[in-house]
Amino acid sequence: MGEKIETKKNELNGNSEMLDVEKEVAFVENSDVKKSKQVEAKELIESSKELVSKVDNQVEECKIGVSKAAENFDNIKRTFNNTIFTSSQELLEKVGFEYNSALDELNEPFELALEEKEGATVHIKNISSGRFTGLLLAIGAALVTLGVWIYFAAQKLNISLSSNTTAEAIEAHINPVLAWIGGGITGATGNPMFGALVLGFSALLMAWFVYAIRVNLKASKNLRIALKTYEESTEYSMSKDDCKKEMEKIDAHLQASNTEVENFTMLLNEQNSSLKRILHVEGAGSDEQSYHPSSTKVMRDTERLMRAVEKLLNTSVTSGGKLNFKSEQALSNAQAVYIDFLGRIYD
Repeated sequence: MGEKIETKKNELNGNSEMLDVEKEVAFVENSDVKKSKQVEAKELIESSKELVSKVDNQVEECKIGVSKAAENFDNIKRTFNNTIFTSSQELLEKVGFEYNSALDELNEPFELALEEKEGATVHIKNISSGRFTGLLLAIGAALVTLGVWIYFAAQKLNISLSSNTTAEAIEAHINPVLAWIGGGITGATGNPMFGALVLGFSALLMAWFVYAIRVNLKASKNLRIALKTYEESTEYSMSKDDCKKEMEKIDAHLQASNTEVENFTMLLNEQNSSLKRILHVEGAGSDEQSYHPSSTKVMRDTERLMRAVEKLLNTSVTSGGKLNFKSEQALSNAQAVYIDFLGRIYD
């Protein structure tokens, strides 16, 4: 049993690793169950295709998920701004409360775009065994071998090989040529039958030799190409995996933001009802000082909710194609405000 060198060929499973080409070659040369280079090359090419196809499909699925979440986010944002948020602004204005918008603190345009890397593609070419071209070369080598034998025999026997030689002359010279090849070359009496065997065997031997060299060289070249292709496919998969993980983060962020807007919708609906009650009972005032302290608290709580959700909805979700840290902070702040309000209600 030869020394077994195992090489782990990592496919895309969360944390992908780079292919070690030297270990892959060692595996091919020293495996207990030794495979031909051609078989190993084909398996690597197939593995590369599966790897690239798998990660491409996963990325496309992520894109669909993010697009859906982004569409929902946009619809929820538009509906919220045109109904609940606008209503809160109008009610605060009626009670004379000056709302300090969170938009004044945002100094970058809103962005929601996925990262797309140019040129991040892998082209996997199919490999051929080289048998067809090997066969053509083998036939050519056999014909050349026959020609060389006939040429040298004709030279030794002083036989003319001019283009105008008649068929009768060629037929008459066949036996002398074969006899020379079949023993006459050594000075002995030649045997035409033996000469034919030598002629045919040497042609077949040369054909097999050329065919074997061609197929072996092609197999070695294919293996080098397959190893390089697998390495490129692994690097491509790692790059796409990073992109997929980033899209998953954006998708999760958008879904959490959509949920938080629904939470704030419920809270602001309650606040708007309280503001309407204040207007009905205390009437419209010129400023918050003219209202009962509990009413003033309602106004300030409403402002706090509005600022938190406004910042969440208007902070750029992505920056440079990646999830924006400021958007993460806005979501975290909105969640903290919501939890704080629930805590006070159910304390």
